[in-house]
Amino acid sequence: MTDKLDLIIIGAGGFGREVHVMLWDVFSQDDYNFKGFLADETNELAAQLGPTVGSPEDYQPQPNDRFILAIGYMDVRERLTKELTARGAVFAQFVHPKAYIAHNAQIGPGAVIFPFAVVSNAARVGEQCHMNYYASVGHDTEVGRYCLLAPYATMNGFSAIEDAVYLSTHSTVVVAKRVGERTKVSANSTVQRDVPADSFVFGVPGRVIRKGALG
Repeated sequence: MTDKLDLIIIGAGGFGREVHVMLWDVFSQDDYNFKGFLADETNELAAQLGPTVGSPEDYQPQPNDRFILAIGYMDVRERLTKELTARGAVFAQFVHPKAYIAHNAQIGPGAVIFPFAVVSNAARVGEQCHMNYYASVGHDTEVGRYCLLAPYATMNGFSAIEDAVYLSTHSTVVVAKRVGERTKVSANSTVQRDVPADSFVFGVPGRVIRKGALG
């Protein structure tokens, strides 16, 4: 009989607690234990769910550890992924069984996909992306690494978002448009033309402001 693998959630805030609630919907307790949270600080609500096993900055991954990244800030997601991977960390995919994933879609390592999210035909979702409740990516879409799609964010067919893009609640990328890396699209906004990197998009149709212009 082989040893169980140890699940560690990186982040002990609201995101981390959401992931914890659904752990045993995704993973079998025959094969996994919950080891605890990896966080610089914890709180009373997280402490009720499990121990804090260390800080992401200095924790040394063990062979049986499997990590789930539950931090919303894209720059922090990228940095911690690279630092922990360099120390030997292995990230688990977290794909809830109530999400719809097309048989020919591609899901990158470390992706976190919540219930009722949709990844459609021939879509590609990159490393360490998070798709929240009811987020959807249409056929032939491309989602870069470290992206976060908030509830009900929608990408239509043949659209693309590059690395570390944030699509807020009820935002939409229309057919065949591309959003450059590190861009944020505000809630209820619609991307109707290609957007350069490091932009902020708001409104319908979406107005584009380069982040440097925000002063």
